Amino acid sequence: GINAEYGITYYDKILDLFRFASSKVTTNFDLWRSYAALHLDVAGKEDVSKGIGYLIKAYHSASLYIEKSLEEFLKCVECSGVLHGYVMKESKDSATYAQHLQSLKSILMILVTKGNKLIATLDEGSESRDACVEYISEANKHLEEVEEAQLYV
Repeated sequence: GINAEYGITYYDKILDLFRFASSKVTTNFDLWRSYAALHLDVAGKEDVSKGIGYLIKAYHSASLYIEKSLEEFLKCVECSGVLHGYVMKESKDSATYAQHLQSLKSILMILVTKGNKLIATLDEGSESRDACVEYISEANKHLEEVEEAQLYV
């Protein structure tokens, strides 16, 4: 996080910089992931709903090439895991909860579908293939949780 004693005075300037950068560059995973962190990880400045929105943008910017790139797939795995944690903890009364659940469901479905395509290109028995299989299994569990949560919205 940003050190409250020294860095917090720059928080608004940092946000302005991100707003400017993200208006120019819309498909940079690291940019959106960092923007999300400013809303999720900075003590006293939390805006979980905005942070989740930026994580969703981060995911979609990396998901374009999941089935072709192990690196992009791993970014999406990490991002969807963080998203799952925040969305499932979001207040059921939040105005954005149902929308975030639906986005997360879509994200997990893309991850599983494209991840399976990636697995087909990886060597049988390789470490990376085994890891991908494990990640997809985890995504399927998250998907079940999301679908169950949607029953009560």
